[in-house]
Amino acid sequence: MSRISPEKRAEKVLNDCRITEAPVPLDTILTKESIQKALLPASDDVFGAIVRQNGVVVIAVNPNQHPNRQRFTLAHELGHYFCHYKGTSDQVEHVDGDFRVHWRDQNSSSGMNWEEIEANRFAAALLIPEAFLRRDLDTCRIIDRDMITHLASMYKVSRVAMQFRLINLGLLPPEIDPSAEV
Repeated sequence: MSRISPEKRAEKVLNDCRITEAPVPLDTILTKESIQKALLPASDDVFGAIVRQNGVVVIAVNPNQHPNRQRFTLAHELGHYFCHYKGTSDQVEHVDGDFRVHWRDQNSSSGMNWEEIEANRFAAALLIPEAFLRRDLDTCRIIDRDMITHLASMYKVSRVAMQFRLINLGLLPPEIDPSAEV
């Protein structure tokens, strides 16, 4: 059995929803999949959660986080949905016997859990699709700090997220520290 990469899954979602430009309208995906979105105020170290109960999927995001962080959290939880849960029964990893909760917090971005890594890869590919980014860079001569800031604004992601995506796609040298100024 072949395994579909998170990037290919994100590409399929974009195609199925006929999304062709940035910023990716996440609400379009939620509507198509009948996923409900909820705002769940929480402490600063909790970003969001995905809950499945009786066939209903709800993704909650912390409204206290920056809007770009909320978009990444929503895309990350969609990554769990498309990569790990879609097409499975509600009998997957229960809490209290009949619902599943998957919290997104600082531990989930530590790079230690394969499902979290996949959900992050899906989120990056969904929010910053390679084809969109390469198309938007076609007329660009140099990728400098101003261009990264412009692209981040266009895609409604953080500058650091954009810089990581550019590095991961081989469009920026890997020796560039995404947390440092470019």
